[in-house]
Amino acid sequence: MRGIGLILIFLGAILLLQQFHPALLDVLYRYEEPIRRAFWGVTLIAAGLYLSFRRLRRVVLILYILYLLVYLVV
Repeated sequence: MRGIGLILIFLGAILLLQQFHPALLDVLYRYEEPIRRAFWGVTLIAAGLYLSFRRLRRVVLILYILYLLVYLVV
């Protein structure tokens, strides 16, 4: 539950930044199209890594959640 709370806090902070200071997120907006087009490729790679490497599951999960947050923001 703590992890979900941290994710929601991070997402909320990014959404607030988007509303009040949109210039701070201009760096992400330049890459909006590649981020959106790569969704299924990133998802399949993350799923494959998650299922293949037991030791890296937490790292893969954290990186994939960060990608999803960026995907939702842009």
